[in-house]
Amino acid sequence: MKVKILEYARLITINQWGVASLTALFGALSAGELDFLPLFILAVMGVMATVYSSVFNDYCDLELDKLSKGLREKPLVSGSIPRIHALYISVFVLIIAYIIIILTMYLGIFNLSITPIIVVTASALLGTLYDLYGKKFVGSDVVSGSAAALFCLFGATMVSETISNLTIIISSLVFLQIFYLNAFSGGLKDADHDYLYGIKNIVYRMGVRVENNKVTITKSFSFVLLLFQAISAILLLMPIFYLKGFPYFYWQPLLMLLLIIGIFFLTIKMLRIKTFDRDQIRKIISIQEFLRFMVVPIMLIGFIGIYIGLFLITFPFIWFVIFNRIIYGSALKPKRM
Repeated sequence: MKVKILEYARLITINQWGVASLTALFGALSAGELDFLPLFILAVMGVMATVYSSVFNDYCDLELDKLSKGLREKPLVSGSIPRIHALYISVFVLIIAYIIIILTMYLGIFNLSITPIIVVTASALLGTLYDLYGKKFVGSDVVSGSAAALFCLFGATMVSETISNLTIIISSLVFLQIFYLNAFSGGLKDADHDYLYGIKNIVYRMGVRVENNKVTITKSFSFVLLLFQAISAILLLMPIFYLKGFPYFYWQPLLMLLLIIGIFFLTIKMLRIKTFDRDQIRKIISIQEFLRFMVVPIMLIGFIGIYIGLFLITFPFIWFVIFNRIIYGSALKPKRM
């Protein structure tokens, strides 16, 4: 029974729930929402969105995942969980999510409006489209990035009837983060087996190859990766230096710059990998993801308060370390990504 529970915990990516809770939350915070209950519900919605997306993605990619030796421990690949159960979980979570949205609107916790329902439905449709067909056409990562950005926008529309410049900036950051994670980091992580399935993604098109466990990374790929990081850095600093009247402490941009430098350092480290090591790439991706999500609360501290900011900075990391150790036996090396 214990083993089976652990397998289901891996399938629903329980170790990622801390980070997963932030996307819609950031949208609501950017709209000025600071009350606990609506923020908590949106955090739960973020978790449910991630469970739906990751489980349905595993359901769709099962045959592809079977081609990789490094993915044999995934629950569906190993056969420890029947594939049909993944579909049941995905559909169940999606239905419950809509029930929660409609119920909380009628209870007066959120605005009674059709707008957030349209936005979250568009997000769900794009996410589903990516899971079904994302491996079949180049540039499909734009779809997954758009789905995530819309989900951030959903958080804002649940609490406000207007979309602020800050919300647009944060939604754009979410888009870049997910696009980068799927198109570049994820493409590199799966470069050893994607081509076996006939997948010609952005990474493959840019000449990245894994042959005899040796990684070949082209200059064009390196340039584009660093360019994306530079654009993200500009967007992260934009509220402080561009938005008139945006509240901040003098130390915020300095701390943000340190984290941005850390992200660049990890990017360069990933680009210098010569021998293909999925565990090493996963670790770099995980740390990068946390640093990116840490920078946003730091940027918002003057806007949302120090205590909320510190909680958003530390909680996802603590959650990940605890649950990753429980389900995988390691604090910073997830076995599925």
